[in-house]
Amino acid sequence: MVGKQQSARRPRNRQRDRILQLVREHDGPVDAPALAEKLKLHVTTVRFHLDALCEQGVVARTRLSPTGVGRPRTGYIARQAELGYQTLAEILSLELGATVDKRRCRAERAGKRWAQRIAAGLTQPADSPGDVLDRRTALTADVFDRMGFGPELIPTEDPTRRTIRLHACPVRELAAAHPEVGCALHRGLLEGLLGTNPKRPALRAELEPFVEPELCIARVIAHD
Repeated sequence: MVGKQQSARRPRNRQRDRILQLVREHDGPVDAPALAEKLKLHVTTVRFHLDALCEQGVVARTRLSPTGVGRPRTGYIARQAELGYQTLAEILSLELGATVDKRRCRAERAGKRWAQRIAAGLTQPADSPGDVLDRRTALTADVFDRMGFGPELIPTEDPTRRTIRLHACPVRELAAAHPEVGCALHRGLLEGLLGTNPKRPALRAELEPFVEPELCIARVIAHD
């Protein structure tokens, strides 16, 4: 009886292993329909395995921008690239200082230095006064997308500000337990990506963490 049960489980496990392999090989997040088409499986079957992989902690959910009219789609990304970042952030939370204020200041400073290193490796067109807000917001969203935050740009009628919804913080557990480290690091990164060139209008960053259990809000604001 045990042998029959093990035999019945093997096809499902092979499917799950294959799904995990494809998620890891994919360049960025991938949704369930794309995986189902690749594997010639029903999308419900693929979602079942993806849910199990998320519970195991090897895959994380994120948001994909809609290709047309409609709500953002759910995407999946392998967590293997996030493990080093999570460990680093946990170490920082222990080593940055003995008080909350000291850890917050040092984490924000580290985030700004991190942003400088990222920006130094990017090819960026020169900003003009008319498009600096949109260009810097797009750059910020792109960097946060590469980090696994699942950013979503939200249209706004206010010409002086842009809003980015962050659906998937890669260190959510740490940020919830130590916001003076996780959230401060990301706030510093956000501010650093805006740059400090005096030739362009001053930009200000705001980060509102955990407006919902799995949602943070970043805002980029232009001063007059």
